[in-house]
Amino acid sequence: MITLIVVLISLLVLVKSADVFVDQASSLAKKLKVNDFIIGFTVVAFGTSLPELVSTVFSAIDGHNQLVMSNVIGSNITNLCLIFGIIAVFNDYKIRRRDIDINIPINFAAMMVFWAFSAWSGFVLNWAFGISLILIFLILILLSKDYNHFSHVSNRVYATFRPWLLIGSLILLVFSGKICIEETILLAKQLKIAETILGYFILSIGTSLPELVTTWIAVKRKDGELGVGNILGSNLFNLLFALGVSSFIRPVVVTGFRTDLLFLTMATLAVYVFAILGKKYSFSRREGAGLLFIYLLFVVFQVIRVN
Repeated sequence: MITLIVVLISLLVLVKSADVFVDQASSLAKKLKVNDFIIGFTVVAFGTSLPELVSTVFSAIDGHNQLVMSNVIGSNITNLCLIFGIIAVFNDYKIRRRDIDINIPINFAAMMVFWAFSAWSGFVLNWAFGISLILIFLILILLSKDYNHFSHVSNRVYATFRPWLLIGSLILLVFSGKICIEETILLAKQLKIAETILGYFILSIGTSLPELVTTWIAVKRKDGELGVGNILGSNLFNLLFALGVSSFIRPVVVTGFRTDLLFLTMATLAVYVFAILGKKYSFSRREGAGLLFIYLLFVVFQVIRVN
């Protein structure tokens, strides 16, 4: 029980310190007269994915490939099915045509590229494939820059820049990520359960909290396209950038996760289909229930596989 509490507290500190770090980094960039688009396109756009990146990197350093893969796949399925599903059940929100024409297909294309690279490498991604994933990530972002939802940051109110907060949040970000991974590994050993279960249902949900909060607030402010862009951008970051960086530390073994990747591919396709079928390109309770059902199937599959 104590270990579980430590894991949850370190997760909360990880998420909160990432939020403070992004605010202070954005404030510093503004102070240095960096334009709003660049701030949004880099710091803000990727800020919600910092917890996934930190936890994935520390998992790779500790040699726990199961946590690396389950955290990324679990976070992306959580983003697409659980977060979109919960928000759609409580709030109808519109999806812009640009998402259907550009942003969702780009996410699906990223999945196909990842499948191709995995098959080509024998489902073991080394640093060379990692560099390729990161380059493809940058190319896809540049190709979609005219449709980037985070270009709407000109009205953003920046926090007051405080150097001690920037440095302190970065230190907390690193240490909480390290503690979180170490305690998660310990918890798996104590409970005698697979690390993937903790990766899918504790790490992935915990590190997806920034996406949930950002998307919920955006939808409540009638800015659903910002929320959709946040989720889609985060998933691209996790799949291509976070796994690409992890491959520099240790080869990422994909072999045992092909079925889980298939689930993620189906979830991405389902979001696209529901976006088209939704009345006037909107996510309603019906689409939300469908996404939650897919997430439930994923949970049931993981429980059956472990048993």
